[in-house]
Amino acid sequence: MKDNSKLILSKEGKISVDKVVNFLRKKCNINLVPVKGQYDSYWLSGKDGYDMIDGNKYYKLVFDSYGIEIVCQGGWKSYSMQGSLVDWMKEGFEYDREIA
Repeated sequence: MKDNSKLILSKEGKISVDKVVNFLRKKCNINLVPVKGQYDSYWLSGKDGYDMIDGNKYYKLVFDSYGIEIVCQGGWKSYSMQGSLVDWMKEGFEYDREIA
């Protein structure tokens, strides 16, 4: 069973997908691998140099101008990853403030 959750970043749909992806890669140190044939979709394959995938891809992040949809197999896992993404983004904002 696929379970999706969505992390809303803009109620107005004014988010730049490229900026969010770059922020996650550079400031949050998340490894995102493009999904072949799917526009603005990435496999979340690692964090801080550690692999999160062993074998088949598991967490797919689909970006749009409203936020990030988390697609994966199994009940509560997308909601758990949503919480992790929020924490990692907070860390990225803190890191950005420290170097500014």
